[in-house]
Amino acid sequence: MLKILCLIFFMFILPQTIFAQGSSFVSIVNPVRGADFWDLKNQEPWIMVLGQIETLKKYNFPATFLLRFDALSDDVIMRALNKDQNFEKGLFLEVTPTLTNAAGVSYHKSDNWHGAGSAFLTGYEPGDRVKLIDAAFKKFKKIFGDYPKSIGAWWVDSYSLEYMQKEYGISASLIVSDQYSTDNYQIWGQYFSTPYYPSKKNALHPAQTIENKMSVVMMQWAPRDPVNSYGNGVMESTYSVQANDYIDYHNLDTKYFTNLLNLYTNQPLNQFSHLVVGLENSYSWEKYKAEYSNQIEALSKKKNIGEVSVVTMKDFASWYKNRFPGLSLPQIIVADDPLGSLNKTIWFMNPYFRAGWFFNKDGSLFRDIRQYIDGEQELCFQSRCDSVNFATNATRVLDEVSFGHKWVIDEGKISDFKVIKQGDNFVINYKNEAGNARKIEFLPRDISIDGKISSIDGAILEATKHQLNQKERIDLKKGWFEWSAQSIAAKIIKFLIFIIIGCLVPGLLMIKKVFSQETPFWKKISLALPLGFVLITLLFYLLSLVDFRQGIFIYLIFNLLLLIKSRKQIFSDFSLKIKDKYSFILIGLIGTGTIFQQLPVFKSGLHFPYGLGFWGPNTHDGIWHISLINQLVKSTPPENPIFAREVLTNYHFFYDLFVALTNYVSAIPVADLLFRFYPIIFSLLLGILTYFLINLLVTEKNLWKKRLACFFGIYLVYFSGSFGWIVEFIKVRHLGGESAFWANQSISFNLNPPFAISLLIVIAILQLLPNLKNKLSILIITILAGSLIAFKAYPAILILFSLAIVGILKKNRQYILVFLFSAFLSLILFLFNFSVDKQLIIFSPFWFIHSMVDSPDRVGWVRLSLARVAGWESGNWFKFLTAELISLVIFILGNLGTRVFALLYLRKMKHIVRHTNYLFLFVFSLLSLIIPVFFIQSGNPWNTIQFIYYGLYISAVAGGIIFAQVISSINKILALVFAVLFLLITPINSWATANGYLNYQPHALVTNEELEALNFLKTKEDGVVLTYPYDQKLKTQMAEPWPILIYDSTSYVSALSGKVIFVEDEPQNQILLTDYKKRIVAAKDFFNGSFDINFLLNNNIKYIYLPKIYNAWIKENPEVIKNIFENEEVVIYEANF
Repeated sequence: MLKILCLIFFMFILPQTIFAQGSSFVSIVNPVRGADFWDLKNQEPWIMVLGQIETLKKYNFPATFLLRFDALSDDVIMRALNKDQNFEKGLFLEVTPTLTNAAGVSYHKSDNWHGAGSAFLTGYEPGDRVKLIDAAFKKFKKIFGDYPKSIGAWWVDSYSLEYMQKEYGISASLIVSDQYSTDNYQIWGQYFSTPYYPSKKNALHPAQTIENKMSVVMMQWAPRDPVNSYGNGVMESTYSVQANDYIDYHNLDTKYFTNLLNLYTNQPLNQFSHLVVGLENSYSWEKYKAEYSNQIEALSKKKNIGEVSVVTMKDFASWYKNRFPGLSLPQIIVADDPLGSLNKTIWFMNPYFRAGWFFNKDGSLFRDIRQYIDGEQELCFQSRCDSVNFATNATRVLDEVSFGHKWVIDEGKISDFKVIKQGDNFVINYKNEAGNARKIEFLPRDISIDGKISSIDGAILEATKHQLNQKERIDLKKGWFEWSAQSIAAKIIKFLIFIIIGCLVPGLLMIKKVFSQETPFWKKISLALPLGFVLITLLFYLLSLVDFRQGIFIYLIFNLLLLIKSRKQIFSDFSLKIKDKYSFILIGLIGTGTIFQQLPVFKSGLHFPYGLGFWGPNTHDGIWHISLINQLVKSTPPENPIFAREVLTNYHFFYDLFVALTNYVSAIPVADLLFRFYPIIFSLLLGILTYFLINLLVTEKNLWKKRLACFFGIYLVYFSGSFGWIVEFIKVRHLGGESAFWANQSISFNLNPPFAISLLIVIAILQLLPNLKNKLSILIITILAGSLIAFKAYPAILILFSLAIVGILKKNRQYILVFLFSAFLSLILFLFNFSVDKQLIIFSPFWFIHSMVDSPDRVGWVRLSLARVAGWESGNWFKFLTAELISLVIFILGNLGTRVFALLYLRKMKHIVRHTNYLFLFVFSLLSLIIPVFFIQSGNPWNTIQFIYYGLYISAVAGGIIFAQVISSINKILALVFAVLFLLITPINSWATANGYLNYQPHALVTNEELEALNFLKTKEDGVVLTYPYDQKLKTQMAEPWPILIYDSTSYVSALSGKVIFVEDEPQNQILLTDYKKRIVAAKDFFNGSFDINFLLNNNIKYIYLPKIYNAWIKENPEVIKNIFENEEVVIYEANF
């Protein structure tokens, strides 16, 4: 009797696995992270786990908790899970430092902790994967008494899976469902959100033979919406069953979850269905507990009426393996849009191929067909990878998201839609808009359209070839850009008046009090202008803050009166007389260098017969500066032009403010100032300032040697490039490779205008430092150095640290005073314009050097990369350190190019240390190298390479001086040969880059039709503009040159309309550390059919700018949304609330 009672008791308390009649299963899986990288300030790791347990107990549901290694050390979590046998415990194999330390493996630090190179097992060599797995399983068994049957991570490779299956007997694995760019990796192309048996060589592919089959059931986290999730961004992949996805990004609720639940568990053509739901504990329980409870309640309702069985991962894997002991079962998902549109999708998968058929605005089409190749080895199978990109590395695929290819069967509407199963085949029947019957069949290894059978390879080839032949091409009209002599003359006069009165006069008056009468007039001019730039910008900034911008005109009038009154004093030593032939040569060199540096920028923003043309980085960066300047003309601090209703932060905008001020006073168009007037001024000043800096540094009394030093130094400053041309020639047999070693070179000086003006300020500081004689000189340098952070943060850091270090080493009170005053001003400007709660710089040693060696887009020396990795993994420190040292030397020498002569200066270390000026330059240059070697920037890690640009300038100056000394000390004939070779080799890289800017065809353009629309929008009153988010797939539909909306995600709508945009320019938003992805998703939701008026109202959107190329449309309502402009390319709507 006692035995019977005990049996009844255990029947009640143990989990009940009752399978639904239709074999529809749901597994509740909750990944659990521990203390490593925990960033929820108001929530401990155990809080959500306890909340989930409480919710699950309420419904007596079994669940699987996948525990990360660091979570195994959380006593609260362990006690809670050990109490209840209703829950399966498994391992969540995300790699963190706690696990690597336990396994005796070195942790691979990436840009973020969840990067593929850090968190996935594939970020580690196969031998280390085994160590990591062993350490995790060993600790798990120590706690729970047995090895887990279920494991998971967002990606688990086949090498690791097979090891765990053979060594520890796992039966179930979990990976993330299709996602293209979320978390910066691509898990893409497997069975669509449904289970399968993976291949031993490729866990993404289903096995095609029993020999290649892994006896592990692969399940998928966050199953996707079959209709809406297929895309290349966060917006698409967040259409999933995961609560945080559909709430945060789409403002959806339990109704949407229930629609997906019903969709997946009601597929009558399948022999079974399976869905994974759950929530990671690293999200806010307070925010999501209600929705988590709603999800569990929705499951309970379906379970209670016998529609689903709720099972653990282990139990489902056991059922699947018993029921289907052979290969993966074919699966078909037939889906109407859960959001309620007329769109439809069918996903078909079997061990040989996957196909995604869609009905949407393009008609009836295949957007995804991929053949599974038996035995094809997955990425990172044999060696570690820093990234996992299954989408873009795939072959034999038709993939609209990755490559823009699609196979359109019928355009227009369809009717009488039906899907049936005939034997082993699945058949789609419908009538197209012409009334003709269409029959699409999925055969075991082929696809049939109306009886015409195509192999998977044949279907993919035919569809992609047909689409490539249909690419549109813009016919560029030939002709000159628009100009008139009268307009140019008027602009030049206004510009010179502004420069002289606004910048030169106040700067010159101050500089003349610091330098003696004997100081060359042009040196005073060249120093006065950067000082004048800073003074007027700083004043305009302060006046804007107190809302008295008109005060700048008082300043200009005051300067004009000073000019009239003191013109003789100001220009007493002015002279245009050219003394000798050397002066002619010098002027010619500076003039040639100035013209050379205009090649990349001069044509951008000019109006050609085809529209506006843009070249090089100005297709993005130049456009960004125009959009920002437009807002700075209106107010300071400005509204973020590409993230409306937010004040711009985390950006040094003083250069843009300076240009905005020029436009505010002179009305010269921003594009002319940005691409023509200021680049010419900056390049001229660069040459003149360099000449006087070299004269300051060279103490040689021999006039000929001094002149040689000036000539070669200026030549290097204007024309030098990296040795990237050698790398490029070796790899592809042509010249190029400006940034093969990461750093941009002298030809790109004006492509980065904040760098250009900041370098001029730095050179001015370098020439002023030896004149720290009185309070005025200290004040001037304080203003220049203290304001530098608002022009460009990188040189500000270099200057401030150099001042502090040299001041301490040399016990120089003036340096320390300037440092303290400058640091105080910098701190004020920083606090006003940057977010102190954001981490701006990340410690990541050798990031640039490793990526330079590893990346095929740069040096790409595979053997050196492998040597480094092998040395590290095997503990062969000599091999590892040798590889690192060689890589560092390549990085330095490659970037220096012929400036490498500067390294010979290190022979004079005693001289450098003895003299404060030289020591400052040495510390400044050393810091410019050390910082990018060890640190990267949040948002865009490669931005910190800009530190090295300032060191490259110093190396050009020093290299010119040393080269002049070398050829002065050898035989004249040999010297001539060396000089000619030096002059010929130095500009190879820069000329190869410049050559790319000489074509009439721009890299991107704004057509006349779109320019007409943007000009119309510019005339309307201010208001937030909503535009369609950038769609990279459009590149596959059009041949180059591309319209700018296709070329890249830019801020062109803001730049050319003068309006703030709800969201655009994703790369710049990434740099600014804004939460832009949610806005991208919301905008796409609106255009893809929600047309939510409340969305427009809540975001104060006044205009909708919609290029017709996106094939989107708006439901007009004259009372709310009205068409105010339309031409062949663009429609503009106005919202009236």
